Amino acid sequence: MQKGFKIAAIAGALSFAMSGIATAAVEDLQFGGWSVDNGTIDHTNAGICADSNYDCSVVAVGVGFKQLQVSASAANTTATPDDSYIMTIVTDQTASGAYDSGDLGFTDVSFIRMIMTLGGTGVNTNVNGIFSEQVISEVGAATGTSTGTNFNSTTNLATGWAESGGSPISINQSLLDNGASTESGDDFQTAFVYSSDNDAVTGLRSGFEMAIDQVAGLQSASSVGSENDVQVFALRERAGSRLSSGGSATLGSTTTDWSAGDDIKATWIGQNISMDNTGGGFGGGSLVNSLGSTFGFMAIDNMSDSQAAATEFSFAASRAQEAWVWDDAFNVGGSTGAPCLNDPSGSDCL
Repeated sequence: MQKGFKIAAIAGALSFAMSGIATAAVEDLQFGGWSVDNGTIDHTNAGICADSNYDCSVVAVGVGFKQLQVSASAANTTATPDDSYIMTIVTDQTASGAYDSGDLGFTDVSFIRMIMTLGGTGVNTNVNGIFSEQVISEVGAATGTSTGTNFNSTTNLATGWAESGGSPISINQSLLDNGASTESGDDFQTAFVYSSDNDAVTGLRSGFEMAIDQVAGLQSASSVGSENDVQVFALRERAGSRLSSGGSATLGSTTTDWSAGDDIKATWIGQNISMDNTGGGFGGGSLVNSLGSTFGFMAIDNMSDSQAAATEFSFAASRAQEAWVWDDAFNVGGSTGAPCLNDPSGSDCL
């Protein structure tokens, strides 16, 4: 595995999303379709306000700010005709570009629902809940296999009336800090993704899933081994409604059992780092490397009981390459398998 391949795979892995909220419409509301030119927001060209299902009127406007009343039209067959929303768009005051173009460093779009109560005169009343998306990104920074730093954060809320459109809370954050090139220099990537469910009656959280990934790619003192110096940390946790079936996993001499609805956490650390600077190095490289530069660690714990976590540590190269005990229950969001050195999300492991 060369470093360039690993970093490219990891960059793609860190972008896997849990939420689906931004694309799964509540009724047929849309966050996008608008554009901005030096802080002046245009909502008319595309998106919800260019849709015959909704009528839009401007409530308030400013630099980097626009508020609209968005009302279901008679042609709308999926929404209640009298339903109305306050749509608020916020971006940087000097921003220029289209939503979803990658040119905007900050966007915040939200819908608050209003219901028109008819009877003599119309009265607008607000309904509990919000449907929103906030995106923060480092505009113009290099991404993927290129050098540079790239930060991305997407937070979605769908509460109250909007909860039927997806998870009530979803967070997807990633940071890429690549080195001098795809083959050399130190690299660091981290990602955090989270989403949850709420109980329809109580409104309390009924389940969640979370993934944390961190990758450190290290340049050795010489070209020898530089493409192999990497450490990966991966954590997966699922609980409540997001853990649909029971199971068990054994590490070392300890077995961890869980039932549907429990809170189960899996952690893996894999490391493959050459301690040999010259190709011969201290002890020809073999002694130092055998003392811990290549290792794997795993822990599986049922957080719903008082049993000790199952853990295992190994110097075996195979343990350093990939998590060696894995259950489908540990996969969250877009992950499809056990995490490994070239892809902590598990979707592209060798």
